[in-house]
Amino acid sequence: GILGVGMFSIFDSELQKSLSCKNGFIKAREILYDKGEIKLKNRFEYFSLAINILKHGQGRSYETLIQNYQLLPFEIITPGSSFFKEGDVTEVDTLIKVDDKFVMNCAELLTQVSKAVLD
Repeated sequence: GILGVGMFSIFDSELQKSLSCKNGFIKAREILYDKGEIKLKNRFEYFSLAINILKHGQGRSYETLIQNYQLLPFEIITPGSSFFKEGDVTEVDTLIKVDDKFVMNCAELLTQVSKAVLD
């Protein structure tokens, strides 16, 4: 989770600087929408919410994502369940499954958003 959170934090800072704005993610989503990059905008929003969940735990971001959990490009613990793999006591206690795939998807996504928004 630390890698994902770090990547998103640095990316937000870069967006704020490059786009001269206070909230880089909001501005990036607006640009993606204006360019018709709706799938990319939605994917960026899903991962941004997931990063918020990793930072803050259950809250508005979790409630938003859980409404569409079947559509998510990563695994999330749904209400009433506690583990991704039943009986795996080594699993880290988070609401989002953070594995190599999640981290790589974060990196690829931020590259795609950067190209679409800043180029």
